[in-house]
Amino acid sequence: MPRRRLSRYAFHRRLRLLRQNQRRSKGRRSFLLVALLIVALPLMVIPAFAAESVGSLPAVDGLSATGLNQDMLIFDRHGTLIDDIGDHGDHRIVVPLTYMSPFVKQATIAIEDKSFYKNNGVDFGGIMRAALADYSHHYIAQGGSTISQQLVKQVFIGPNPPPTIQRKLREAVLAVDLNSRYTKDQILELYLNTIYYGAQSYGAEAAARGLFHTTAHDLTLGQAAMLAGLPQAPTQNSPLINPTRAKARQVEVLEAMLAQKMITPEQELAAENEKLDFFYPTNQLQAPHFVDYVLQVLDKQFHIRPSDRKGYRVYTSLDMNVQHLAETVVRNQIDRFGSYYDFHDGALVAMDPRTGEVLAMVGGDDYYRPGGQINMATTTTRQPGSSFKMFTYTAAIESGRLNMVSPIYDQPMIFPLGAGKDGLKPYAPINYDKHYHGTLPLKMAMGNSLNIPAIKVELTTGIPAVLDTARRMGVTSLNQDDSHYGTSLTLGGYGVSPLDMVTGASTLATMGVRHRPAPVLNIQDGLGKTVFKYDPAKNQFQAISPQVAFIIDSIMSDDRNRCMSFGCGGDLTLPGRHVGAKTGTTQDFRDNWTVGFTPTLATAVWVGNPDYHPLAHNSTGIVGAAPIWHQFMTQALASQPDQWYAMPAGVNQIGQNYFLPGTESLPATLAGPWPVCRFRSFNPYTVTDAQLTVNGLPCVLGYTPRDLNQSG
Repeated sequence: MPRRRLSRYAFHRRLRLLRQNQRRSKGRRSFLLVALLIVALPLMVIPAFAAESVGSLPAVDGLSATGLNQDMLIFDRHGTLIDDIGDHGDHRIVVPLTYMSPFVKQATIAIEDKSFYKNNGVDFGGIMRAALADYSHHYIAQGGSTISQQLVKQVFIGPNPPPTIQRKLREAVLAVDLNSRYTKDQILELYLNTIYYGAQSYGAEAAARGLFHTTAHDLTLGQAAMLAGLPQAPTQNSPLINPTRAKARQVEVLEAMLAQKMITPEQELAAENEKLDFFYPTNQLQAPHFVDYVLQVLDKQFHIRPSDRKGYRVYTSLDMNVQHLAETVVRNQIDRFGSYYDFHDGALVAMDPRTGEVLAMVGGDDYYRPGGQINMATTTTRQPGSSFKMFTYTAAIESGRLNMVSPIYDQPMIFPLGAGKDGLKPYAPINYDKHYHGTLPLKMAMGNSLNIPAIKVELTTGIPAVLDTARRMGVTSLNQDDSHYGTSLTLGGYGVSPLDMVTGASTLATMGVRHRPAPVLNIQDGLGKTVFKYDPAKNQFQAISPQVAFIIDSIMSDDRNRCMSFGCGGDLTLPGRHVGAKTGTTQDFRDNWTVGFTPTLATAVWVGNPDYHPLAHNSTGIVGAAPIWHQFMTQALASQPDQWYAMPAGVNQIGQNYFLPGTESLPATLAGPWPVCRFRSFNPYTVTDAQLTVNGLPCVLGYTPRDLNQSG
């Protein structure tokens, strides 16, 4: 068959095509040569060329997963996570590679870098495939990057760099350098703790917690395959945003694992069919007021802040079981009786008196309502009312001037000064029932929370002595000069926090040994090194003697001492159990308290209103706070046997009463009327301290409250 001749047009067209193909081939070879250089140059380690091509490079030594910025984690005493504090919503929790599920390691290698354990940081075959695929775009795209390259991009170059040849060359040089300095497992650990998985989660642990509410240790094959498919396109592949694409990507990962014989066909099928539950990013904060309190303690005492991003693990004293009980009891009381008595907030602090460890803290009924972030358990703006009297009577017994049966005359009293904003008007304290009860023993005056006898005891003992006792026992807010405090101190007329009140009660519960509140038991840094471990022995102080504490405990635990005012067998008692308790009500019914203790648990409860408006129906501590205290204590102690104190040496017992040696027979100094001022009228602007004092005591006016009211 004769050979077909080409026309001149066809011949020249064929020639042009041949030359174009030759140019393309030459261009492809040139491009592949660049790709080869990307691999060859780091391997040949030519510093001069590297410096000229990629400029100065950061040093890759000193890298560690534990050195990454990461969250502060706050746990309860049993290891239950109560808060994960990230950076403006971003989360990273560093964990060692050995802790992670083998599935997440295998899945990541299968889909991202199947030659990971063989390559030197750069996968030549992967680069060649990417180069050929992206040739038409005239730049090197993302494909072909190894795990090492992705890691150096995240750590040294940035997550979204321009896709240039120079950038790729920098990645390659750094990746090879990285592999020369670190083991493969170290590199993989860094990668799995660094890479972004979407939903503000960096690293496998944060992603596992956020997306699946599990840990990197417990990831199933299906979950691990889903996670491993996210870094390539965290938003596009997200099961929360694009579930169809996410499922397809998961299958790609599983097929890659199967192809590399990491899993069996049966495992692949089971993982594809596994039903996965996904969770949107949420704040898992529990016990929010307590967490705020812990953060304040960490800052003030340890100079540790979440913004440090050092990955501190803080193990607190909180018991979430006890915390949930406290929250439930407070909320139920407000829901049931808050409308009737017009109280809409409450606080509770429970402490182990033997160590000072805070077991529960409810700082308010609703942390998320407007103003709800104010922690009513730690604020010092609320008056404790008559619950403060436990400090007054402790100081009195300690002074040796009074004993538990000292007679006290309950009478009307009008002090010339002390009322009004300027303190220049007569002050006429009254008992909360507005009655007077004649002469009765100190233990009944305390148990029935009578105001007039408490003032007499305070003034006889001395206000400075009462302040000193309260401060020693744990009250931190009364820190002004003693001269700042007046007669209303014993009536709880100055702000004290529930946390201080429970500390004082705990001091009585430990026979006079005070432990400052201890909310933090253990702190570990990001390396797992313990930087603090709580030692109760270093946090104890003999604030009052065991003998004084035992006498006050005996008064506060004898229900007969309070039956006159509160009835017998009420909420200040616990069936079948010894317990000391004291109520508190401010004179204007704005604050409502109950404080009490056993040898193993002390609890302070406050109810009221954040805006300070008073409660309705003359609400006292016995109807507002006491039911909360009673229910909480009953349930919290349900599994513990009844315990109380043996009488210590140095206490004398006569019948059912207890005395410090030498105080069994004291003068009945408070059994008679109080000293009366030597004047009937006076000028409040010119009257002197000497005129206001009789026999060393502040005197009272010689007329009745009725006279005071009639005089306007």
